[in-house]
Amino acid sequence: MIGDKARATITERKTRLDGSVVDYVCEPLVVEPGRRAVVRYVSERDRPIKGSDLVLRKGTVTIGHFWTDRPYSVYHWLEQGKTIALYINVATDTTIDAAAIAYRDLVVDVLIRPSGAIEILDEDELPPSIEPRYRLAIAKAIEACVTEGRRLYAEVERETLAVLRT
Repeated sequence: MIGDKARATITERKTRLDGSVVDYVCEPLVVEPGRRAVVRYVSERDRPIKGSDLVLRKGTVTIGHFWTDRPYSVYHWLEQGKTIALYINVATDTTIDAAAIAYRDLVVDVLIRPSGAIEILDEDELPPSIEPRYRLAIAKAIEACVTEGRRLYAEVERETLAVLRT
């Protein structure tokens, strides 16, 4: 609570390939319905990142960046104001309105470290029967991360800094 007012929230709704849905309650920082959103979430417990040596400590700040015209979303992880990594969630069918950000999670994730190192995660978990349009979205997202990783990293750092200043 801030004074007598509750903080505003927005729901991040992830639909997995198997149809299961997971909702996360976040603080909206920027919401441009139909276009993009930036949200904030603070880790309440330590969380190891599967497929990597990274552990998000309790108190890690996540700034989530979502776009309706990109085959991914980006989680910018910060610890005491410093970037730990960017975690790119390969996704499609992203919609954004004032109440929710919804997307279909395509299993594969990409981790970009401050050093520029890139790790592709969870490819082994893709079901063999995945739809061709999803395979194409995954390939496009990975290509964008590998070929434009530095530009994406700089863009997300700049956008995060801008929203945290306000």
